[in-house]
Parts: sequence; C-alpha cells; structure tokens
Amino acid sequence: MSTKNKSKPIEIHYNDTLPLVFVDAIRTGHRKDGLTYMSLATQLPEYLIEQVRLVIPDESLYLIIDELCKTTNYFPQKPSQKTRRPSK
Repeated sequence: MSTKNKSKPIEIHYNDTLPLVFVDAIRTGHRKDGLTYMSLATQLPEYLIEQVRLVIPDESLYLIIDELCKTTNYFPQKPSQKTRRPSK
C-alpha cells in the first residue's frame, strides 16, 4: 500500500464474510530478507489460541506501525544506549 500516489485513490474491497476475532497477544520474528513474521493470538487462562499468521514486508510494516501510532496517539521512543540491556 503506497501513499505516494495522490492522483487516484485506491479502491478498497471489503470481505464481509471474514470473522471478527479478538487479539491480545503477538509474536514476531524478523528475517534478514526484509520480511517480518507475525502471529496474532487470543490469550485464555490456560493457553493461547492463534488467530492470524502473517508475513509482511518491512516497508508495509512501517506504514502499519505509523498508522497504529497515529490511531492510538502513542509514539514510543527508541531506548538510549545507556539504559539498554545487553543482548543475549
């Protein structure tokens, strides 16, 4: 999804048959080829139920993160090097 093309709006087709799922847990993994794996799940007392599994190119993920930050009015800052824990 590119927002650079301002001349013609992108037409969105909605799939009304998709179920609505509640998601409150996320697992991610980043690949060296610029793709991110995401697994969205619902947390139950006994276990997690995976609801959605995605692979997203980094460019698209950046746009999604920007949109989520705008929607929630939450703009996290990168931790400073002084307070950062050493990686394992």
